[in-house]
Amino acid sequence: MVASREKRPTIRDVAREAGVSYQTVSRVLNNQPKVSLETRKRVLETMERLGYQRNLAAQMLTTHRSQTLQIVAVDATFPIELHSVTHSANEAGYLSFYVECTRETLARTFDIAASRLVDGIYLHAPKLHIADDELVRISHGIPLVRRDYAVDSNLTWVGFDQLEAGRMIVQHLIDLGHCHIAEITGSIDFINPLFRHEAYVATLTAHGLEPGPSLAGDYSTHALAMKTGYERTCQLIRSGARFTALIVGNDKMAIGALHALREHNLRIPEDVSVASFDDAPHAQYMAPPLTVVEFDFPLQDRLVFQHLFERIENPEAEHVQHVLMPNLIIRKSTAPVSD
Repeated sequence: MVASREKRPTIRDVAREAGVSYQTVSRVLNNQPKVSLETRKRVLETMERLGYQRNLAAQMLTTHRSQTLQIVAVDATFPIELHSVTHSANEAGYLSFYVECTRETLARTFDIAASRLVDGIYLHAPKLHIADDELVRISHGIPLVRRDYAVDSNLTWVGFDQLEAGRMIVQHLIDLGHCHIAEITGSIDFINPLFRHEAYVATLTAHGLEPGPSLAGDYSTHALAMKTGYERTCQLIRSGARFTALIVGNDKMAIGALHALREHNLRIPEDVSVASFDDAPHAQYMAPPLTVVEFDFPLQDRLVFQHLFERIENPEAEHVQHVLMPNLIIRKSTAPVSD
């Protein structure tokens, strides 16, 4: 006869061994207050000694919570900082799953999230234009917050004001006396580069200046950002177009752009001022240090989760469109135009 498998310890076994009530053990498991440090420690030590493992299936049936979140990146080929993204979720006691999909597979991705009974969805979709009603429908009404500047949405999202970002960088160069300003954007299929390009054109036009040459690059990967930053800058120089300042789509593109300018014996900033977006860690250590519009992405991630936790607790709460303001950091890559 085969011996029966040893019975797994239950929450009531832990309570009996620790000399506390079943409810106290439950409070410890769910990290609730009103449990003294001494009692909490004793319960946790008893769990470890007995080899207790919580029954998540039973917990989900009781609380209707899985303590899991789905992080969904849609057509976002450039990497996001997962540690920054998941830190807030982990601190709040959630397990998070990261999934990449396309616009075509988004509904199926939400179907799978619903089947996992996830408590909420962090959505990063930098080129997604979708009606609110459709997004709610395909996401099965799971609490959801977008990490995008999704100004055409009345659902909850957190994003940096891209129009202001584009305006402030152009205004900075105009204030330095530059009248011939070129740009290399990211792909304008994406929301952020498109808004920044529109701000570039509008700001120059408002000052009576002709928008300079504008070329589209690609920062979908770090390698492509540097490559297209280099190639598009070479293209601008070979075209013979006059420009005393250059705005590039992000700091990785700036690496390629600076290399191209030096290769053509142009000095930065004496001959061409260069400015960028993001403020990646390397930006301040470039030669020369790079003038940037800073986006505080860790702050953005924390706020996404803050709003997501609020929606999980109260799915009927009023939606919030949280607009973050970027910050201009002036370094040595921009200077007054030379006579």
